[in-house]
Amino acid sequence: MKKNLSILLFFLAFVEGGAVMCVELCSAKILSPYFGTSIYVWAAVLGITLTALTSGYYFGGYLSSKKSTTKAVAWLMLIGGLLLAVTPVISNFILPITINFSLITGTIVSLMCFLFLPLMLFGAVSPMLINLLTSQANESGKNSGTVYAVSTLGGIFSTFLVGFYLLPTFGITVTLYAYGMLVLFTAIVLFVSSKNIDMKVAIVALFALISLNFSNHKTPGVIVESEGVLGNIKVMDRQYPNGKVYRELMVNNISQTIMDRNNPNESLWNYVDVLMYNINNYSNGKKALLLGMGGGTVYKQLIANGYKVDIVEIDARIEKLAKEYFYIGKDVEVIIDDARHYIRTTDKKYDVIIYDLYHSETPPVHLMTKEAFADIQQQLNENGMLVVNFYGFISGSKGRAARSLYTTLKHTNFDIHLIATDGEEHQRNLLFMCGKNELKAKQQIIHKMIYEMDMNFNDALLLTDNKPVLEHIYLEAALQWRKDYNELNAKNFLR
Repeated sequence: MKKNLSILLFFLAFVEGGAVMCVELCSAKILSPYFGTSIYVWAAVLGITLTALTSGYYFGGYLSSKKSTTKAVAWLMLIGGLLLAVTPVISNFILPITINFSLITGTIVSLMCFLFLPLMLFGAVSPMLINLLTSQANESGKNSGTVYAVSTLGGIFSTFLVGFYLLPTFGITVTLYAYGMLVLFTAIVLFVSSKNIDMKVAIVALFALISLNFSNHKTPGVIVESEGVLGNIKVMDRQYPNGKVYRELMVNNISQTIMDRNNPNESLWNYVDVLMYNINNYSNGKKALLLGMGGGTVYKQLIANGYKVDIVEIDARIEKLAKEYFYIGKDVEVIIDDARHYIRTTDKKYDVIIYDLYHSETPPVHLMTKEAFADIQQQLNENGMLVVNFYGFISGSKGRAARSLYTTLKHTNFDIHLIATDGEEHQRNLLFMCGKNELKAKQQIIHKMIYEMDMNFNDALLLTDNKPVLEHIYLEAALQWRKDYNELNAKNFLR
């Protein structure tokens, strides 16, 4: 085989490996505003990915035994590039339908519609490349290893490029389109080099080129929308039944902040008022660390009550939107970091540390272990306190996560007062008020307290770094929240 053609085939293997990782990462992010980011969603993405690649490897092996030509490889890449570019178009059509299914069924059906086929085609490319590169039997092992190594190298490069640059900078649609065009380009070069280009190739390429015009999807009522590695973020104004207009910050279609437009310090949710009353009731100092910024409602209340506040937020987009749309001062310093990393590296100590850390419907499991709480203890002043905002479920199977969280906090020697906001379990929040020493209320306790003697801890687990089971035991509660919010938000946007 000519040297130039061999180099082109290896480059094609590199591009194919990168395209596999690009569409896999982007597909998970496409699903997140509709089905969330739970382990079920990621399991579905990984399961469909492996199923598609397995099918592709088999299909490619079968084609190799029948007719392995550069033209066949070029067609696989050409159609794969087209499907990559039109993935946003297909997903915009299918997701409004599948959101009405259960979470597991909806994710699998959706992924079969826009993830399976391109991955199967890319998977078929590798065995065909190996066959094209191999002229003698004793070369097969070397060529197989080289092709899969180059393909994997492309996947590694793409993972970092897409995850750390393309998705945060350009979003899902442009990232998929750009990778689709790259795959398309390599396919056309292969067609030209093998002198097999014809009108059918030109038609497919033209359709892929114009597909971006059909991918621009503006959600009704949204002021600004951002796609990134941590999910979909929207800012919108919406009028509620009480007649007031509220500005919302939503991550993956779950509201993180709902601010009264006419009174930016007030939230639609009463948990903010309950939180502040109880912080003031138990706190012995005014130096606070807020882990999780959202639209800054809690931050503004802390400042109004005389606290000096440090903010840690993992997503830089949140800081930008909070300052632009939620009346947070431009000069407010926000530390962009993972909350646990900050806790383990800072030398500051605080009177109050607040966990307000939901990422859509999922709390951060790595911050809710006995080791994480031990780190928190080290960063609290002598009479400092930790406040954890959590799901409202405390009874039955949906409350197992909260009972395990209570058990873990107690194991870490916190004195715990558990406060519930108003409403039924699926509508409320639980606030774990946790003292480094004994908590002493300075005012009357006016909100509902849940006492340890009223809870059954028989199935509660101790949460540790070594065995992070919280992600499994909160799933039932998380899925209930996701279902409720899909009814309120996601489906509303699709009407």
